[in-house]
Amino acid sequence: MKLAIYLPDTTPYSMKFCAWNIVAILENKYAVECLYIKTISEFIATQADIYWDPRCGGGIAPTIQFRKLKKPLVLTVHGMALFTLPLDTFFFTIKEKIKGQLKRIKERTKWHIMQKHIAHVMTVSAYTKEELSTSVHFPKEKITAIWNGIDHTKFVPKEAASNEQPYFLTVISYQKKKNFERLIEAYQLLDENTRPKLIAIVKPYQPSDAVLKIKGLEIIHTAIEEQRLIQYYQEATALVFVSLHEGFGLPIAEAMACGVPVITSNSTSCKEIAGDAALLVNPKDMNAIKDAMLQITNDHNLRTQLIAKGKERAKVFNWEQTADAFYAILQQQL
Repeated sequence: MKLAIYLPDTTPYSMKFCAWNIVAILENKYAVECLYIKTISEFIATQADIYWDPRCGGGIAPTIQFRKLKKPLVLTVHGMALFTLPLDTFFFTIKEKIKGQLKRIKERTKWHIMQKHIAHVMTVSAYTKEELSTSVHFPKEKITAIWNGIDHTKFVPKEAASNEQPYFLTVISYQKKKNFERLIEAYQLLDENTRPKLIAIVKPYQPSDAVLKIKGLEIIHTAIEEQRLIQYYQEATALVFVSLHEGFGLPIAEAMACGVPVITSNSTSCKEIAGDAALLVNPKDMNAIKDAMLQITNDHNLRTQLIAKGKERAKVFNWEQTADAFYAILQQQL
């Protein structure tokens, strides 16, 4: 089987990361010949058995130029936030909201045009499958929900845990839907004399002078090595991941695998990925977020329970299982 993969340089790293992990298993386990393509014209011109666009996110439809493909096209859809969230999440003025509404119409039209040209869609969660089906009326029989995985050889608990300098951790790629401003406000509701630090790995992000002055807040907005990220997970008091919308929410699974309690949103895919192994909160309620941080700090039994549940929950997120399920989809298209 020859698989052409559309992965231009502009693809967000998170989407590249998911594709790389799946491809490595397809090549090594199933001997699939995988070809990375960076331009639309080259992608269309490439001779392959199946074509894969692994970078459909935010509700953006695949380019209608893919109608020229003569063999099956499969997609990975990471989320449909453009249709799921209110327009004022992304668009703030009346003029911007009008543009946002026009963008919704444009992308919905593209989905309808492309529907018959798409052989199958893999979504990264059951929530995203439902989003895709309801927002643009894509047929459910052509959608399969397959969770992302994590590397269980890397994301592991620290051998000797230490709480000498307790801190909360958040790990996000900055977008309004990630709810970072509300998290900061919730953090400031805690007593600044007793609260743990909040380390925010958030990029790309340029903090204002007011944000930089918040006592206890440390912002890391430049790239860090994976091993350093894992160390931040391992030593955290808890991960606080209160996004307004997620297609999957990889930090939830990574933190659980590292033996860290998780506070996350009770909505979108966050609650699906967390299961019963996290403290779920209304991401729009700053007091609820604050109260959850207090609970994690003060309730040792709760922390112990969440750590144990989280380690067990993390086991279900496995790249080999993801690749196996995706390979089955590819086989069905031949």
